[in-house]
Amino acid sequence: MRFALSFEGSLPSSGNEKNVPGQPPKPSKLKAVWDIRNAINPQFTRLRHVHKAFRGDDGASGMMLVRLNDPVVVGDQQFLPLVRPVLMLKCGLRIEMLVNHDVPSVLTKTGDLDNRLKTLLDGLRCPTGPQEVKRYKPANAAPYYCLLEDDALITSLQIDTHRDLAASATAPADHVRLNIMVTVEPAESDVLNRPFQGD
Repeated sequence: MRFALSFEGSLPSSGNEKNVPGQPPKPSKLKAVWDIRNAINPQFTRLRHVHKAFRGDDGASGMMLVRLNDPVVVGDQQFLPLVRPVLMLKCGLRIEMLVNHDVPSVLTKTGDLDNRLKTLLDGLRCPTGPQEVKRYKPANAAPYYCLLEDDALITSLQIDTHRDLAASATAPADHVRLNIMVTVEPAESDVLNRPFQGD
C-alpha cells in the first residue's frame, strides 16, 4: 500500500533549545509533535474512506479492520495506528522537506537534521505515555488516527531537502513543508495483512 501525507508548520529540533532574548519564543517540541498529529489525523480519516483496503468486503479485509479498530490506550486516550506489530507490517518513508533557509545550513541554523526528523517521527507514532498527551488532546475525544504504533516499525527512510521558494517572508527559519510518501507492506505474509499487498 502506498499513499501520501503532508504537513506544513514548525519542525524544531527534538532537543530543548533555549529562547533567545529579542527573538520570538521557540515552539516546544511536544507542541510541534501534536501539530503533526493534528495534521495527519484527518488525512487518515480520508484514507480509510477512499482506499480499497479498508472496505471490509472480504474475509481478510474484515479481520484486518477488526484489529485496526482495536485502540491503543494511552492514559485515558485512544489511538488507532495503521502500522502495528499485530498485523506484521513494516513502513518505509520517502520525505521531501522544503525548508525556509539555505539548504547547506540545515544542520546549523535550525538544529541537527537527525533531531528534526526525530520530532517528525514522534508526530507520526502513538504517544508512549500520558506525559506525551498532557493538554494537547481533550479528555473523551474520539480515537485518534496515526501512522505508527512504534517508530521502530520504520524499516527504510529517505529524505530530500530543498529550499522552499514559496515560504512567507514572515515564516520562521524552522518552518517546513513536508511531502511524505508512505509505503506499508507485510513484514511477514499473513491473512491479516493481505489487504496491504500492492497499492
